[in-house]
Amino acid sequence: MIEYYKSHPALAVLMAALIIFAVIVFIKAVVSSEKRAKKNQEIIKKLEADKKLREKFTTLTAELISSADSVELFRGVGFALQKRVADKSDMNAEFDLLTDGQKCVYSMLVLADESEKALSDFFRANGRPLTDYALKASEIIGAEFAETVKFEYDAYDSDNEEVSCIPAEITEADKKAAPFISDGTVSKLMGEYIKANPAEFI
Repeated sequence: MIEYYKSHPALAVLMAALIIFAVIVFIKAVVSSEKRAKKNQEIIKKLEADKKLREKFTTLTAELISSADSVELFRGVGFALQKRVADKSDMNAEFDLLTDGQKCVYSMLVLADESEKALSDFFRANGRPLTDYALKASEIIGAEFAETVKFEYDAYDSDNEEVSCIPAEITEADKKAAPFISDGTVSKLMGEYIKANPAEFI
């Protein structure tokens, strides 16, 4: 075999190249598999943490609300409300039964989770009444955030002919909204809102 390749050097080079290529493909496949496994583990851990928060805040008391960490309170209450609505055969009817405060928390949690990459992702994927209450809840966060949410709300409103969905302007709005979501401001202030309005949630 060795003698054969000695007499056919071009074929030997080709064979060596194929072997190197196969090794590279194998290494990439292993790395990709490890990355997928790591990502799946991270997703599982997040789901488990979210479940624990939901269970912790499913039954609320004034004492639990007042003593809870604001971020955990917001996310836990939001998860509990989402499960309550999701468990019903008529989800829209169940959502309608929520108090305004509950609707705001529910909607803002969806906005926060679906806007990890961009606020516009939330508005592209959802419609009324979720977007209506997310807009209302944005006022709890503050004027700057509410103004940005209102802009995208109008931009993605098919019934609003006065505001057009210009990609460059949407990208700029996404950039303005991102820090409020990524630094935990939204979660913290929504948690404080629950603390200030316990009767809406008990």
